[in-house]
Amino acid sequence: MRAKRSVDGILLLDKPLGLSSNAALQAVKRLYEADKAGHTGSLDPLATGLLPICLGQATKLSGYLLDADKRYRARARLGIRTSTGDAEGEAVASSDPGQLQRQELEAAIPRFLGAITQVPPMYSALKRDGQPLYALARAGIEVERAAREIRISDLCLLQFDGLHFEFEVACSKGTYIRTLAEDWAGAVGQQAHLVALRRTGLQPFDAECMVTLQRLQQAEAGPQRDAFLLPPAAALLGWTEVEVDDTLAKRLGRGQPVHLALACGGPVAVFDHGRRLLGIAESDGRGGLAPKRWLAVEAVV
Repeated sequence: MRAKRSVDGILLLDKPLGLSSNAALQAVKRLYEADKAGHTGSLDPLATGLLPICLGQATKLSGYLLDADKRYRARARLGIRTSTGDAEGEAVASSDPGQLQRQELEAAIPRFLGAITQVPPMYSALKRDGQPLYALARAGIEVERAAREIRISDLCLLQFDGLHFEFEVACSKGTYIRTLAEDWAGAVGQQAHLVALRRTGLQPFDAECMVTLQRLQQAEAGPQRDAFLLPPAAALLGWTEVEVDDTLAKRLGRGQPVHLALACGGPVAVFDHGRRLLGIAESDGRGGLAPKRWLAVEAVV
């Protein structure tokens, strides 16, 4: 067995169709021979696109990316609703979209913008009494699910051919695009299910820097493959930043709060004077700065 590498960074993987997020994670971890790896929010096997994978010290930041807003491009088929909300399920309801006009779909968009509620699908990883809902659904059991508040900041109809509609959506965490497609179709008196889904953005990242698994496999191990990695600090782009000297850095690294003139409260990305990311701290807005998640700086790229 090869020794694991201490490699730190974030890979923006373009997850291929048919591969689970965990299988994609394990493939990347093997290619980099990384000692630690984790992803920041799973994609279904039938979905493709942006799957940030954190390696080494960057795994300490992955939890902060789970709450990030996301952007998707999706395609739905009208006329059939399925048990799973996508093409894998069995048909459970039908409608005739023959008379549906594009203008009707567009007119329904405003009701889905902003803060709305959404009932999670049975085929989801949410748990009830320790059991994932999808396991209950596969056993033929359906349970009541409470509606949850989500936020849709942008929704755009891209194409409509009478049977399929394609759209782009920017949304908060916890949004189920399958459910959005069903609800949107329902708003115009139709049934629908999702046939394609691609994630094109996860703040602060977008699709431009994605790397396919094939390209990663073809790259030579070492510097060529490592060149695809973003530094851990890329996960905190847009955050309030502060630089500290060695004395304050050591105190924060020991878990001790420090006093620093910061007018704003909330999470702060902490760097040393060499622009190395040290970790995340919480500002109380009154000059107090307390460490929350600290990196082993000597290992950070």
